[in-house]
Amino acid sequence: MQLAGIRHRPESEDTAVLAAHQLQVRLQTARDDVAQVEILFADSYLWQEGTTALERRIMQPGLATQGNQYWQTTLTVPTNRVVYAFLITDTTGATVGYGEGGFFDDVATNWQTVGNYFHMPYMHVSDAELPPAWVKETVWYQIFPERFANGVRQNDPANVQPWGAGRVHRDSFYGGDLPGITAHLDDLAALGVNGLYLCPIFTSPSNHKYDTIDHFEIDPHFGTKADFQALVDGAHARGMRVMLDAVFNHFGEQSRFADWFHIHGWPVGRDPKTKRLNYETFATGAAMPKVNTQNPAVQAYLIDVTKYWIEQFGIDAWRFDVADEVDHGFWRALCGALRAIKPDVYLLGESWHSSQSLVGNGQFNAVMNYPLTQPILALFNGQLNLEDYVGKTNLELMMYRQPNQQAMFNALDTHDTPRLLTTLHGQLTKFKSALTLLMLLPGSPCIYYGTEVAMAGGADPDNRRCMNWQPDEQEQQVRQFVTRLIKFRRQQADFLATSQLTWTIDGHCLILTRTDVEQTIQGRFNLGAQTVSTVSGVSPILTAGITANEMAPGGFELTVA
Repeated sequence: MQLAGIRHRPESEDTAVLAAHQLQVRLQTARDDVAQVEILFADSYLWQEGTTALERRIMQPGLATQGNQYWQTTLTVPTNRVVYAFLITDTTGATVGYGEGGFFDDVATNWQTVGNYFHMPYMHVSDAELPPAWVKETVWYQIFPERFANGVRQNDPANVQPWGAGRVHRDSFYGGDLPGITAHLDDLAALGVNGLYLCPIFTSPSNHKYDTIDHFEIDPHFGTKADFQALVDGAHARGMRVMLDAVFNHFGEQSRFADWFHIHGWPVGRDPKTKRLNYETFATGAAMPKVNTQNPAVQAYLIDVTKYWIEQFGIDAWRFDVADEVDHGFWRALCGALRAIKPDVYLLGESWHSSQSLVGNGQFNAVMNYPLTQPILALFNGQLNLEDYVGKTNLELMMYRQPNQQAMFNALDTHDTPRLLTTLHGQLTKFKSALTLLMLLPGSPCIYYGTEVAMAGGADPDNRRCMNWQPDEQEQQVRQFVTRLIKFRRQQADFLATSQLTWTIDGHCLILTRTDVEQTIQGRFNLGAQTVSTVSGVSPILTAGITANEMAPGGFELTVA
């Protein structure tokens, strides 16, 4: 038995309070090493008093990564107190006990010693910080406001260009604004999305607004607070939630709070010899100085900002830019303040890597789930084989508790990445397949504006082209496909959040199966270079690349039974 491969940490992602009296438990072992895992558990006090016996349950093998197997079960704990330990049997029949003190021999006296057990002293649902239930049922639509629609010409910047004209540059302005978004809410409702994620809308000199000057004011080129209220009210009337983007790691250099930054010398600027900045910034952007969030005055200001837009305008969620570069103490203070005024607020942190330390523990419900979604692109581009894709994806799915995994923000393209169609080299069949795979995974999926009409675009700023409001016939067909896909996802949201997930590799086909006691949904994807036969006797509900019972390379078929 490979003892080094066995791991469990109580009160981590390995244990999740799902509801009152329900505790989900995971155990990690080495892959292809263990034949069975049993969990033995009881209320510590009642067991030691002799008024209740240890219960035993066989854990089910769950997802497997490149090196490990995960085992999982959900315990019902009537008293909310529980101690538990694992009886592990390897493929040779050898057994070992595993608990708080490590490994112990599988003999009766050791199973009667409470010190050998992991402890959950009391399960508080409040400590679980369960994400808002509405998030797992949401399909988001990300909007870069300056490029979505120009609703009011009077607020256009002086140097505005005709809509969609010319090559997009970092300093291009096209006049997109809040009234333009409001005017297209019916289009978004017809698409089926029920969450709007807006990139920053606050006062800023740039087109992207990630160098905010005043967080309490709408940028005048985007409109007024009355325009924003009309947008929020219109979205809510159509069943859509609204999420704003907050940039609290850095401000614009014109901010009136210049003494709130990490400044190492005066005058502020570049050393004439080394050319290095004498203040800290986001990445290497001189115009985006890093905020000192350990300053109490800074904390109070930023908490007031986020409370203001919830209390005054009724927004539903905040996305926090560069969340992994801000101290955890500040996030706990801010998230606690927001939950106090809106218990079902969705709080999302931006991070490009696995970030368990940002999720839970008084902080975010979820993070932007790039480590889960980016391998999809590598898979369809032939840069990742099927076995490695499955292993990497399963690893990410095990990084967080199940309730948080259901709320993870899953996107294949955003304002920070090349567009999906461009990444997949213009191959529409793979484009549709990648979106479908995304929709089958746990989490809260997001469509980047224009993806529904197959907009192209390379790296920033090319990925921020003006929205195409006059799609041709092929682009309209893509929109129809995305509409059907979103409808499927929303109809199956609860099922896809909680059902069992398994992978099968059949030659060059990757098969993702989601099952519960009532239903099976299966997505079959051809990742090879040759056509393959479709599944006989089954009528798919959605496909791409299928002709005469043959599935083309990059194609898929989605079935429900």
